[in-house]
Amino acid sequence: MKRFELVFFRHGIADAGTPDRDRALTEDGVRKTWAAGEGLKKMAIPFDRILTSPWTRAVQTATILSEVMGMAAPEVLPELAGDHTAKDLLGALAGIQGKSLLLVGHQPLLGEAVAELLGAAGNCEIDIRKSGACSVEVEGLPRKKPAVLNWLMTSRQLRALSK
Repeated sequence: MKRFELVFFRHGIADAGTPDRDRALTEDGVRKTWAAGEGLKKMAIPFDRILTSPWTRAVQTATILSEVMGMAAPEVLPELAGDHTAKDLLGALAGIQGKSLLLVGHQPLLGEAVAELLGAAGNCEIDIRKSGACSVEVEGLPRKKPAVLNWLMTSRQLRALSK
């Protein structure tokens, strides 16, 4: 069975007052995302691809991460948008190729997808903070058995790795 790693990365701090889909990163959001990306880079995870929500703040976050890690431009995966369900996202991921994927999106979707993969949907809340990330190892999608939680880190923890 194919084992692979999914790293769920929540977008950075965004402005308020515009339609949700159009909210852009603030200066602080850009700075913290860049530093969190530097920390993620030091973890030396060999990502095959970066997939992102089509919403502005997620695309900006994914673009920063691709630049920091020297990777190809992120690819839009509509099911990473904040108005989709964990079931939608996991269904879409079942058809994606790659051994290690970096997924950029929104809460609560990312946390719900992680909980579903761990076999804990409805029983726990996985809170991925802004510019924070969570890694799980999965044996195929749809999953036959619960995923393994590798780590969950806040932006502050990722930024500390970058120093």
